[in-house]
Amino acid sequence: MTFTINRLVSLNNHLNIDFIKHINTTNNICLYKLGNHYIPSNVFFPNATSLTLINCNKTGIVNIFTPAIFPNLINVNYMSTAPGDFKIYERFNDKIKWVFPNKTYDFYDFMVETGRGKKDSELIKQYTTNKKLIDGKNGFDISFEFDLNIPEYGIINGEWWCSQFYEYLVKQQNNHNHTYQDKSTQFIQETEELELENEIIKQKINFYNFNDNLE
Repeated sequence: MTFTINRLVSLNNHLNIDFIKHINTTNNICLYKLGNHYIPSNVFFPNATSLTLINCNKTGIVNIFTPAIFPNLINVNYMSTAPGDFKIYERFNDKIKWVFPNKTYDFYDFMVETGRGKKDSELIKQYTTNKKLIDGKNGFDISFEFDLNIPEYGIINGEWWCSQFYEYLVKQQNNHNHTYQDKSTQFIQETEELELENEIIKQKINFYNFNDNLE
């Protein structure tokens, strides 16, 4: 039997202190091009009441869109294609309001028609600017990238923002591993101390029993 170990590998991009402060305190988490990598179990954003998903991978959306990570979520600004789970909204209660671009798309239309969301023609303009064409090799794999307008942060390069969040996840993963190792080391130390104590008690008991036999 084989086991898959989930582990994020740092891309050696410097993690900006201002980014860390923002992501830990903002009430609107903005994610751009979130990939299909797993999310460390100690990642959560209790201050976030809004989640903005811009051009995110469907598997990445399924991985991060949980009440455990966003316990106080009430609003989703959704600018991505359909998530991997079409009924992903069932993870939260009906109090969450979804906002979509004013475009015709199966997932958007379904959520609007069932009363779970609305469309806003200004949504894309609100969060993205400076659309850039990326031309792949030989003209194939053409796509786009944007600068982002992050509330309470400002206009920033989208690729940089994406890489910062990834490195943030790596940092959280490493923090979690260190905590686990510390607890594991403490457990081993306590176990060894207990075994030593038991051995001393055993030696004392044997000594007393030996003296009793002499008498």
